[in-house]
Parts: sequence; C-alpha cells; structure tokens
Amino acid sequence: MSFNEFDEDLLAKRERLIEQGLEPYPYSFQRTHVTQEIRDNEEELMGKTVSVAGRLFGHRDAGKLIFADLRDFSGRMQLMIRKNDFEDETWKVIKKTLDLGDSIGVTGEVFVTKMGELSISVKEFTLLGKTVVRVPIQKSKDDQTWFQLSDPETKYRERYLHWLTDPSSRDHMVVRAKTISAIRRFLEDRGFLEVTTPTLEILYGGAEARPFVTTINALSDQRAYMRISPELPLKRFIAGGFEKVFTICQNFRNEGIDRSHNPEFTMLEWYEAYTDYEYQMEQFETLVSQVAEQVCGTMKITYQGEEIDLTPPWNRITILGSLKEKGIDAENLSEEELQAEFKKRKIEPPKPFSWGHAVATLFEELVESELFQPTFVCDHPVEISPLTKAKRGNPRLVERFEPMIAGMEVGNSYSELTDPVEQLARFEAQKSYGADKEGIENHPIDYDFVKSIGCGMPPTGGVGLGVDRLIMLLADLHSIRDVIAFPMMRPKSGTEAEATDGEETPAEE
Repeated sequence: MSFNEFDEDLLAKRERLIEQGLEPYPYSFQRTHVTQEIRDNEEELMGKTVSVAGRLFGHRDAGKLIFADLRDFSGRMQLMIRKNDFEDETWKVIKKTLDLGDSIGVTGEVFVTKMGELSISVKEFTLLGKTVVRVPIQKSKDDQTWFQLSDPETKYRERYLHWLTDPSSRDHMVVRAKTISAIRRFLEDRGFLEVTTPTLEILYGGAEARPFVTTINALSDQRAYMRISPELPLKRFIAGGFEKVFTICQNFRNEGIDRSHNPEFTMLEWYEAYTDYEYQMEQFETLVSQVAEQVCGTMKITYQGEEIDLTPPWNRITILGSLKEKGIDAENLSEEELQAEFKKRKIEPPKPFSWGHAVATLFEELVESELFQPTFVCDHPVEISPLTKAKRGNPRLVERFEPMIAGMEVGNSYSELTDPVEQLARFEAQKSYGADKEGIENHPIDYDFVKSIGCGMPPTGGVGLGVDRLIMLLADLHSIRDVIAFPMMRPKSGTEAEATDGEETPAEE
C-alpha cells in the first residue's frame, strides 16, 4: 500500500495474524472492570477474576515471564503474563506480534507482587486492535523520558496521538466536559430552557465579525453565512414569549488565529426577560465562581503561575473612568483631540474613526492587558454597541459590561435594546460606520429581527460567555488550541487539503 504512515513491520505482523486465522480487529470484548475500579476495590477483588481492556503501554520481557502495563481511560494496571498459562500459539502472538499501542483485553486474577504492585495474573488474552502506525509512547526512568511526542504541531494536528501518549491532555477534555455540564446545571436550576439556533443563516448579525460565506444549492445557490453569534435568534425567543433561554453552540468567524482566538469556537449565550445588565453582572460572577468550584474544587484558581480569585463580588470599572486614570479625559475630548492622543501615544487609530471607536480602542490598548483579576468593564460607547440600551443619564454610552480575567475578555452583556424604532436607526448607523471596513461591521440589516422586537419585547438582560476561554482559565492552559479538541491548522505541505491561495493564516502568538 502506498499510504506512507503505515509501518512495514507492523503491517507484516498484522498479515501474519490473519494468516494464522486470528482476527486482529474483533467486534467486542466483555470487560468487568476499569482499572481504577480495581484499585478502589482492591481488598474486595483480591484473588478474584476480572476482565479489563486498554492499550499496551509497557512491555518487560523476562523469557517465560512478561510484565506489561495496560492503560485504559481511568488509569494503569500491571499485567503478569506467564508462558505456562497459555498454549504455544497464543504465547507466540504475545511474544512476537505485540507492540506498544496495541489494544488488548485480558482476564485474570487480582494479586499483589512481592514489590507491592497491584497486578493481574493473566489467564486469557485477546488482541483487540493491532497497530499499523507507530505510536510514540514515552518511556520514563528516573528523570529521563524517551519517545515523547514533543512536536507541538503534531500534538494539534494529530490530536489522537497527543491523547494517547499524554494522559494530561485527556484531562483537559475532561475539564471541558465538566465545565459545560456545570454551566448547564446552573442555568437549568435557575429555570432556563436550552434552545437551538441556526448554524447557517441567510442574514448574519449579533457581533462585529467577518463571516464564513457559502451557498445553498437547494435554494438556487442562495448566499448564506455560518453563524457568527446566536444573539438575534435568541432574542426572537424572548420576543415570542419565552422568558429564560440559553444556548451553547459553535460560532464561526473568518478572522485571525492566536492564543485566544480560533475561527470556530464555543459560545454560551443566555437571555432573561425583565432583567438588566446590573442583575446579569451578579449572575455572571455567580455562574463562573460556582462552575470553578465544581470543576476545580475552589474559587481561587492558579493561572500561569498567578492566583485568580473568582469569589464574588468582582471589581467593576468604567471605560471612561479607566482612561481618565491614564490621563485621557475622553468624555470631554473631541474627535480631533482624540486623534492627537493616538498620535502622541503612537497607537494606530481605528477605522472607521468616531468618538466611540476611538475611546474603545484606547481602552483596549492602554488598560485591558492590566486586568488580571476578575473585572467588569462597564459602559461602552454607543457606536460600538448597536444592540444595547443607552446608559441611564448618558446617551453617549450604553449599559454593557465585558468581564475580563487574566487580560482576556471572557464575555459580553447588555441591557438589551428593545425599542424597535431606535434599533432600526442604530442598524442604519452601524451600516454607515462599516462602509469602509471590508464588511466586518457592515452587517446587512435584519428587518425581521426589528419586527420581532416591535411586537412588544420586554426588558431583557443578555449575556455571552466564551466557553473556550473559561476552560483555558480553569485548566490553566495558555492557548485556546489546548482546550479545543481539533483546532484550526494550516494543512500540511503536500496534502490534498493544502491551500493554494488566499490569505496567510497568522501564526499563534
């Protein structure tokens, strides 16, 4: 076969097994325990017969006696395999055709070796999956490690090898699953209903982002977009009489890739009638702190060597107040004076340029990276928040907060704009602002959404939470790639999927 990832020696072993009438890939295996169950019930199971299955991770041959390490998802178990317990043909299979990484099933008695190692004395052996690809299972002795999968590109591209050879990488996926499960329980316990929203949309909206574009053949090649946000469909639920709804979904944004961004990412959004952003601030910090306690056992976590205290209440700051502390009284500066601030501080001004866009950009450049402990950044300019109610007492601002942790934005929330006339005017203004920005902000206007809130949508607090970034914090991981099972990667050179044109993908920071 021409597929160059197959190993010739392993293929030959597979062929010999088949020639001997043995099935290297059987349909099933009946196991009685996982390895951790045996450890947890050692006294009860001592001397009893058990059946376990897993991967062969270690192999120490002493002639007529073999000690092997079997690992399943729950842990490790030593196996003792003696020649006298098997027929010659089976012993040959064990001696001559087994390799690290093979899936095996064994049945035998639980005992403890003279060295005090809990083990299984194997009486029956079944090959469950013969490797034909070399699995780089590491070996360790003292402080040295051999055959460790060290290439970071391989870890991300061939995630299955990473999971197989590094149990801690599987733990990251367990943290992910526990986090999402805890989020669901929290919201459902508060009376929220989980709903679904479209992944493919004819009109996109709900965020400032460049969408992925496709066509729908069944609709005469109708142009369509991958969802950039579930916000507008979720608000239709509220307009339609649902009072508490949430979704956990994949969003898709055709933008850069770095340590905290991936084109496909997981988002939690919830909307609750009769509430505002002040109420949702308290609910947000309660959700995150309780999820952390359930997943990590504490509200005080360690991230990249520094402690983060997620215990409510969190610190609250305003954008204008923070800039004032940096010597910029933005509330009383004109657009021309703000232009001068950009020039003085050697910061690239935003396009389009407006008072609101300038204020937001200065905050991002001068303040955001300093916010390590949980902080709610409140009261954004109206120009960058077209779906948000105006700040009570200051119409240049809106009632919005962004929670920041470890210098990362982990969410977004509004007192939702429910005035349909003002919403339509905001959409029109947003469209004009984005006219020279390659479609990133130049969203098509969703007139049906305007109609839906025109049906008397009640006051509503809406919240978005970046699930991947929250998991980064709880699992103490620097890169979003480590918490996404299959992150987006540039295809390997020479593969059929290799891109032949288009923009360069930014390297991870």
